Amino acid sequence: MMITPELKMIETPGGAISYRESGSGPVLLLMHGIGGNSRSWRNQLATLSDHFHVIAWDAPAYGKSVERVASLEEYTVAVIEFLDALSITNVNLLGHSMGGVVAQGVAGFHPARVTKLILSSTFMGHGAAEGSPLGQGYLARLEDIKNMSPSEFGRARASSMVAPSASNETCKEVASIAAEVTYSGLLAGCKMLHHADTRGLIANFKMQVLVLTGEHDSVVVPARSEEMAGLIYEAKTEQLLGVGHAGYLEDPKKFNLALENFLSA
Repeated sequence: MMITPELKMIETPGGAISYRESGSGPVLLLMHGIGGNSRSWRNQLATLSDHFHVIAWDAPAYGKSVERVASLEEYTVAVIEFLDALSITNVNLLGHSMGGVVAQGVAGFHPARVTKLILSSTFMGHGAAEGSPLGQGYLARLEDIKNMSPSEFGRARASSMVAPSASNETCKEVASIAAEVTYSGLLAGCKMLHHADTRGLIANFKMQVLVLTGEHDSVVVPARSEEMAGLIYEAKTEQLLGVGHAGYLEDPKKFNLALENFLSA
């Protein structure tokens, strides 16, 4: 079993952010989804660190990162403050699901900071008006996290995140990571995604973009990612066969190969 790098902390103007890192070379920043955290990227931290300085952050109110205002703009500021605190000028940026929406914000508002962009199992946000109630899917998840034990919640999230063919070991790992999600982190993430709308940002991307989808993803169905890709100039798209929403853990070899091919091209 590969060892996950230790959790580190760094202070930023908006508060502390926790992260893990491995390797040296060009920076590859990994941003997890709403059911994940920096531990989601164990395989990428181990394998891609041969060629990259791989950094996996914890989003606001995940891991030991402080909570922030639940908006795309504020989450984008958090990423920029994080990079500044680490004295990193630009990155190859990978955002998965919730992290992919934030990554679109970073690339849209701060294009000079992003060398190449990878958007994994993600979409453009829901674009709901301020003050409008959260969607039923988010409300159901928030009810679950209030009423279930952490392990029960983790298993419930894992069952929707992986393909039917996923190994028992993979299901357990996805569940153990999701079990660490807090109510405050989940609520903030839901609010951010509910109001975020990246449609006006992505049409102006000039960097190279890879859009990854999972064949059996039922959380962000591939058609939603493909709609997003259609608005990005010359975006490359690749579907990972046999995986659901957690391709980085379900088939890390295939996931990592897609990243390496894109980043080295």
